This record gives sequence, structure tokens and C-alpha cells, in this order.
Amino acid sequence: MSKEKTPLFCRMNDYKPLQNVSGSIRAEKDSQSFTLERIKEVESLRNSSLVTGARKTLGMMEQFDKRDMSAMLKLESALDRERIFRQVLPEAAPVTLDCKMKAREKYQSDLWLEIEHLNKGLVRQDQSSSSLALFNATANVVAQCETDPVENIFEQNLKIKFYISSGSTSSSSYSGDEADSVKIVDSAHLPVHTPTIKRREDNSRILFPTKIKTHQFFLTNFTAPTKCHQCTSLMVGLIRQGCACDVCGFLCHTTCVEKAPRACPVPSQRKNSALYLDPQEGMGTAYEGHVWIPKKGGTKKGWQRALAIVCDFKLFLYDMDEEKDLKPNVVVSQVIDMRDGAFSVSSVWPSDFISVRRKEMSRMFKVTASQLSAPSNRYSIPILADSENEKSEWVGVLSELHKILRKNHSRDRSVYVLKEAYDSSLPLIKTTQTAAIIDCKRIALGNEEGLFIVHITIDEITRIGDIKKVHQIELIPNGQMVAVISGRSHRVQLLPFLALDGRKTDVHMLAETKGCQIMTSGTICQGAHTCLCVARRSQVFCYELFWSKKISHRKFKEFQIPTNVQWMTIFSEQLCVGFQSGFLRYPLRREGIPYRMLHSHDPTLSFITCQPVDALCAVEISSTEYLLCFKSIGIYTDNRGLRSRSIELMWPATPTYCRYSAPYLSVYSENAVDIFDVNSMEWIQTVPLKKVRPLNSEGSLNILLLETIRLIYFKNKMTNGDELALPETSDDHQKQVVQHLNNKQHYFFRVPKGKGVLPKGL
Repeated sequence: MSKEKTPLFCRMNDYKPLQNVSGSIRAEKDSQSFTLERIKEVESLRNSSLVTGARKTLGMMEQFDKRDMSAMLKLESALDRERIFRQVLPEAAPVTLDCKMKAREKYQSDLWLEIEHLNKGLVRQDQSSSSLALFNATANVVAQCETDPVENIFEQNLKIKFYISSGSTSSSSYSGDEADSVKIVDSAHLPVHTPTIKRREDNSRILFPTKIKTHQFFLTNFTAPTKCHQCTSLMVGLIRQGCACDVCGFLCHTTCVEKAPRACPVPSQRKNSALYLDPQEGMGTAYEGHVWIPKKGGTKKGWQRALAIVCDFKLFLYDMDEEKDLKPNVVVSQVIDMRDGAFSVSSVWPSDFISVRRKEMSRMFKVTASQLSAPSNRYSIPILADSENEKSEWVGVLSELHKILRKNHSRDRSVYVLKEAYDSSLPLIKTTQTAAIIDCKRIALGNEEGLFIVHITIDEITRIGDIKKVHQIELIPNGQMVAVISGRSHRVQLLPFLALDGRKTDVHMLAETKGCQIMTSGTICQGAHTCLCVARRSQVFCYELFWSKKISHRKFKEFQIPTNVQWMTIFSEQLCVGFQSGFLRYPLRREGIPYRMLHSHDPTLSFITCQPVDALCAVEISSTEYLLCFKSIGIYTDNRGLRSRSIELMWPATPTYCRYSAPYLSVYSENAVDIFDVNSMEWIQTVPLKKVRPLNSEGSLNILLLETIRLIYFKNKMTNGDELALPETSDDHQKQVVQHLNNKQHYFFRVPKGKGVLPKGL
């Protein structure tokens, strides 16, 4: 039997009950013709295809669900009226009427069986009836938009999954009669839920209930820290963290849906027992409770309430919102990984020099983890418990879990080791806005005073030209050039690599780039040509660069972006531009149309445009897959702009920057830098640094904006050799910037032996 039954409920509106007969009754022939007519109608319903449904306009898509339900209710009402009509028929009704009624009953019975069978068939599909209707209209619109340069990459056989079927059962699943498949609803307008889920009142309107009720999961935005009822791990993220059953309130990750108990509702004791830890896999929640952590200004400023959860061998700390009756915030305040080699937990002693009251000392403990290799390789977070007993419980639990980790030889999954790139006492570091690694011995620093080259092994500093107020540095090794955005007017200036050695060279300015905010460089024509793309508000200028005896350029393209450019890069000879709630790819080598990296006709991605969100970066995973990073979530799409993975990348805290160095994505937030493997989607490391900001496009150079401003280098442990030859650093405040006697552009950073001239601003 065909499963393509979308028009069924729409055509039910044409059904009419028998007319009232008073005094005359039709013949048996009329009854037979009536039955044949209805049989033909059912046959036409069976043979109707998705093409019929595809002729519906987009304006009707949102009405399909309501029409389905109203049509079924009308049909029930019609049947009730027929039964009443039969009861009031005259007793002397002819035999022809009985034949007609029998034929009618047979038709009604067959029709109801047909409807019930279709209903079950549609539930077992990847789409619901309303989803199929939406798909039909979408397919029709795509067929009509073949002339649209952005839409013509969309195939007509596109299949959009609104429901994710679950064919497997867990050990706790119902083992009786077969139940309907578990389904996850993905809607553009997701309801907001707290950990306590209330049942909807319209659940009683289900027309064809099966013998065994199954879960009806839908993606949910949780507004507080929430644990999965299946694996007990936290559902980390800012939006769409997991699924909730609309009937019984069972909560779980999208990856745990297939493992969830099939029968609905789930016993309350199963949902309440949300503490369990798998010591082998390291998954699950082991302990949770309320504690006090220092305010932003430290313990001198006082303490603030926090929710502490030990989950997946990590300590999660959530701030409590004082304005909302001390409800925990869904954003993670701090995360400490117990796999850290320097992790430890202990009581606080007077020798720790923590400024607290003496009566609080007995209720305090500290958690220690690694930080910088120099000058301090560890940092500690003091935590205040409500009582001495609670403090003892926390110390005991964390200590035991750490012992389990060491016993199971759990490997450290961290990728980056943090090192200080140069002495923090160098004055120009304090105002650094951007930086770049030239080679293993030299770093380019740009600040409000200009562009400087720091030779980190010999403590020599060179000022490049008369450039003022550098906002961005872009190294162009293929063209042997350096591009900088500088000055109050934010113009792009080009310098040859020879200028980095301190030689006097001409500076080439791109006049029409006034007011630009971002630039990126790359190659086209298989590396034969070097190009530079500069964004100014919603315009992007593309230049081809040349250099022989002097630098020259040629503008070969100009793009108009839908709104202001927030991020851009070049890969695969295409310019990728990120703007609010979207990304576009523009071909650079040839003439062509832009490609949407988020297709508007994939309804599983429509939530991005419902509440506009900033674009942070895009990652080219392969020639057919991309990771699009927004401020609320990370989404995987294919080269057509359709979702390529059903799982999304979740941020523990609200990100401010994203940087990519294959295959690791660094996500910066207020209190930490979280590292993800973009291929496996694993959250592999958390760098617990507050107020850290990236200075280059790879995220290898960073500035730490604390009391002592430091230049931080993220050393990748997985690579052979060092990208930067790091010197031994110290906070030696006796060092000063001394000007070279014979060259006003050269300086030394050392302890002066005699009287030296100190240039202002360095």
C-alpha cells in the first residue's frame, strides 16, 4: 500500500453524510453506485502522490496540521449524525434502504481502516503528515526556483527529516507488543522548558492511540542546568540542549533517544535517580550541591551562590541568578577537568594567604588545576561550603573520583600547553591589539603606537615605518607581503617582507578601503595568484596583488553582502563570508552565483533566522562538509547548505571569539577557552583563563587581560617542534626599552648599563 497519503486529510472535507429522506427512498442501484463512487475515492487517495501535495502554496504549509485535525473531527461528527439518522428511520423502511446502509457501513469501516493504517504508516516514516505537506510545498517551490541562482543547487529529491526514527530499544524498554517508533520533533519555534516539564492539555486529542504509548520527543531549550534521565550527564549548551517527551517529561540528549525506555510514561523513580557515574567511560553525574565561590573581584569582594555539579569527571560551577530567586544560570561559569595533570583538592590553610574570615576557614576547600607554565603553573579556586560536614563530603568525593581516574589510567586529552610568549614587563604588550608569528624567532605586534617586530631570542625590537594605530595584521607569504589595517580611518596598507627586517621600503595604500573592519588573504588559480579581500560594512572588495620592485594591485571583484560582514576567510578558491544568521560562499576564480551555506528550505535550520544570532566563524572540514559557528550553537552542513549531521556543537558558555587550527576549534568565553575536535565533535579541553582574547587568526597568540597583562602562546602538543622558540620569561621590572644609538627604529629590551633614551609609548 502506498505511503504517500498527504492529500488524504485535505480531501476529507469533501465527505458529506447521507441526506435526510422523508417519504421516498432511493433504489438499490443508487446504493451500489454510491458505494462504487466512494471506493473510487479511496482508490484515488491511495494512488495520490507527493506531487499533488507539492502543488500547495507556501502560505498553506502552516495550516496543514490544523486541517488534518479538523478534518478528522468533522468525519467523526458526520458518522455520529449517520448513527442518529439510522435510529430515527421509519420501521417500514424498504429493503433497499437496508442494502444501502450496509454498503454505507462497509464503506465507512473500510475507510476508517484505511485512515488508521495510513496514520500508522505516516508515523513510522521520517516525516509526519504535516512534515510531508511541508516537504511537498518545499519541493514545488524548489522546482519553480530553478532560475534562482542561489536556489538551483537544491535537488528536487531533497528529503528533510522532521522526525528521527528510533528502531532500537534499551535494556529497560518495553518488551511486550510492538510500539510506534520514537520520534523527535524539530521545530522552528522551540518551546522553552525548565527541568520540570508540564504536560500539555491537548494530549487527549490524539485520535488513533496505539495499545502502548510511546514517547513524543521534541527538541527543547532548557533555561537551567539539566541532566539527562538516561545517562545522567549534563545537557550542556545554550539552546537546543536535548529532548523532552511531551507526554511524561522524560529528558535526554538527542544521542540518548534510542537508548531511552520505549514505554511512556517512564516511572518517576527512574527519572529521579539522576546520579550515576560510569567509571570506565567517565560519563554521568556523581555529585551535586550548592556552594559559594568568590565574586569577580576575588574573596575581598565577598562570595556568591553557585551550583556545583561533578559530571563526566569535570567540576561544573553555575552562577545563581539573584534577580530570579537564586535560580542557576544555564551558562557554565567555570569548568575544571579532573583529567588535568595538576588537578588536586584540599582544605584551605592560613599559609595559602587567602583573604577570608577565620570562621570561614574551616568550611573552605580549594580546587587546583594547571594554567601557565611560567611564571605560575597552577591556579586554585577557593570554594566555601555551607558547613564543615558538606566541605568534608566535597573533598572526599572529588578525591575519590580523582583516584578512580588514576586507577583507570585515564589519558589526558588536552591539546594545548599554555606558555608565556614574552616578558610581560615589555610596555608595548599592554596595548597590543593584534599579533602574528613571522617565524620561530620573531613576533609582529600591533598596537596604538604602530607596528613592531619583537625578536624574542635576542630581546631586540624594531619599529616598522611610521604606521600608527594598527588594528589587524595579515601575513601574505605567497606574495611576500604584509597587510595591516591602521590609522583612525581604518585603511589597508601593504608592506613587503623586507620591511620586517628593518629596511626602508615604500608603503602601498589601498585608498578605497577607508572604514574597513576586517580582511583576509589567500590564493586562487591553484596558487598562481595572490588575492586580498577587504570588508567595509556590507561590501567586500577583492584585489589581486603583485610585487616585483614595488607593490601594485588590481581590483577584480566586488560583492554586496546582505548585512554587515562579521567574519570572512578564503578556502577552496572561494570567499566565505559570515554575517548575522548566515554564511555565503562566493567564487573568486570564475564568475558565478553565491552559495548559501544555510539553505532557507531546510526547516531544521530555520531556528537560526527566527532569533538572529551573530556569526563567529566557518570551518571547512572537507570539500563536502562545513562547520558553521554562531554565537549560540555550531551546525554542520554540506556543500548544498543542508544539515549534514543531526547532532549540533554545544557551547558551555556564551562565546566571544572562535579560532580554528586544524582539527581543533578554540571557543573563547569570559572565563575560559574551550577546545573541540571538529571531526569527532568531542569537547577535549578547557583552558581556565579569564579575560583572554585571540590576537591572530589561528588563536596561537593571545593576550591575557588581568592585573598583569601577558602575551600567551598556545603550544600544540600534537605537532613536532615548536612554532615559536619560547625564551625564559620573568617579571623583571628592571628591564627597560633602550633605543639603539645608530638607528632610531631599533630598540633593546634589557637592564640598561648606562643612561639610555626611553622612547615614549613603548
